[in-house]
Amino acid sequence: MKTTLSFGIGALLCLHVATAAAQSIAASGGNIGGYGMAGCGLGALLFGTDNSKGMQVLAGTTNGSFGSQTFGISSGTSNCTTAGVVKAEKEQAAFVEVNFQDLKRNMAAGGGEFLTSFGTLLGCTDTAKVELAKLTQDKYETIVPASDTSPMQLLTSVKGQIKSTPSLAGSCSDERAIARALGKTAPVKLAKK
Repeated sequence: MKTTLSFGIGALLCLHVATAAAQSIAASGGNIGGYGMAGCGLGALLFGTDNSKGMQVLAGTTNGSFGSQTFGISSGTSNCTTAGVVKAEKEQAAFVEVNFQDLKRNMAAGGGEFLTSFGTLLGCTDTAKVELAKLTQDKYETIVPASDTSPMQLLTSVKGQIKSTPSLAGSCSDERAIARALGKTAPVKLAKK
């Protein structure tokens, strides 16, 4: 009897939270963040942004049954991202990983197509890319301090150098990088932390 009562109260609580969340999303226009009213998760990937009741019930049930929404929110997958931040960061990391040797050569030389493309992924304006090339050449030994420097260490170091250089900090922005990752022309405004 206790198990049934506990399950019933838990189900009622979950239903109440889901209803409140759906009402909140519906009030904001329904189709937000690339998913329908049921939210991000496996359901969003399977049923998309079709906001018909049937599709969103299936999407919500899928999310709840597999726990994919919680996983997606914590891992930044299944359409559960914050304004493209995860996508931009993954693109930067993948680019550095794949083009590591060429990127290091361009940085040492003070320019080149790989470094220019990297500047684009970092959200740098065209004029800032020239300054980024000079910075990476001047600070090469700091950015790549050893022969076993990893691609992720290089990425972290370059981002640190950008943030500590006032002219680049304003010209290479996360907002521009996110907008580019999302295919938008205007920078995306990020929520203040």
